[in-house]
Amino acid sequence: MDVPSRFHFTHHRLVEFADTDLAGIMHFANFFRFVESAEHAFFRSLGFRVHTADGHEHQGWPRLEVTCQYLKPARFEETLEIGLRVSELRNSSLTYGFWVFGPGEGRSLVAKGSCSIIHVALDTKAHQLRKAPIPAALRHALENMMAG
Repeated sequence: MDVPSRFHFTHHRLVEFADTDLAGIMHFANFFRFVESAEHAFFRSLGFRVHTADGHEHQGWPRLEVTCQYLKPARFEETLEIGLRVSELRNSSLTYGFWVFGPGEGRSLVAKGSCSIIHVALDTKAHQLRKAPIPAALRHALENMMAG
């Protein structure tokens, strides 16, 4: 997975003390928290949210598959840049690649991976979770972004 020449979205986040171990290195699981933070900001930038609730109907985006390759440590008080690029858009799901860069001019690549998510609806009365088509307005925004 090469680094793309441009991203659909970028997000910055500071590595805080709670994200690290005693050596000041960010714990591997926190990379997923940082990527998820970027994903939420990405959806907000398109005018949507990753979780919505309307009466007894709730919609969300659970994960189908996530991968991450760790290349360098991220350290306490570094500001990381997370770049997202949607690689596949289907009827009810999408996949995006992510690249995490360290601070500085050279923007060294710290980690990279991909995440596949599926749009679902939860009927709280029936307690059933079912896949649901991506809402038309969101699909249109994603298609326009991918085309541009």
